[in-house]
Amino acid sequence: MYAPNPPSPVPTAHPVPRPTKFAGLAWTALILGIVGVVGSPIIFFNNLTAVVAGVGFVLGVIALFGSKKILAAIGVVLCVLAVVFTVIAQGAAVKELNEKLGLPESDKKASGQMYAVGETHRGTAVDITVSDPKAFTTGEYAAPAQNAKATSYQVTVVNHSDKPWSAAMLLVQATMGNTSAEQVFDTNAGLGGTPSQDILPGKELTFRVGFVDAPGDVTIQVGAVTDDKVYFVQKR
Repeated sequence: MYAPNPPSPVPTAHPVPRPTKFAGLAWTALILGIVGVVGSPIIFFNNLTAVVAGVGFVLGVIALFGSKKILAAIGVVLCVLAVVFTVIAQGAAVKELNEKLGLPESDKKASGQMYAVGETHRGTAVDITVSDPKAFTTGEYAAPAQNAKATSYQVTVVNHSDKPWSAAMLLVQATMGNTSAEQVFDTNAGLGGTPSQDILPGKELTFRVGFVDAPGDVTIQVGAVTDDKVYFVQKR
């Protein structure tokens, strides 16, 4: 007699792993959130990291509907914090500059900080003078207009505080008549825009800015990236 065949082994059922959904978006949101938080204290650079954090926020919200919900939630929170920290940092920087320029804290849009070209605004940390208007013709490689009539002005910033003062925070604009004047960038005329270096205590920085001519009186506005400025007027 033949021995009966042994029973065939019953295959063991293995659970099928669930596919991950939006995991890549969750990780991306987390990374962008970290980048945004790290870059938030760095003025000007934090404009870019805030945009990055905004993108990360959108990706994180989408990833909340995937399989990495906790990771996505952390990324969303970091992105929100990055934007909040950026707003706080920029607000503090603008406030500090306004204080150094001597701008009033209340009713800042009310003027009173108006001078003639050639006069000096004396702030709590720096003195600012706009002077020496000179008419010239822009060069063939100038921007935004070539071979155009323009006027340049000398800007002098004197740091009488006890610590370095960053010229990068200055914003110099102009109006001529009732229109906004276009700033000239012309290396041959020594017009390269506002410098970015620090001014050491007791030192001064002098540079020139130029604008394409238009009819009417000229108003040079010097201040922060807000509505708060001091004004230098040239009647002509």
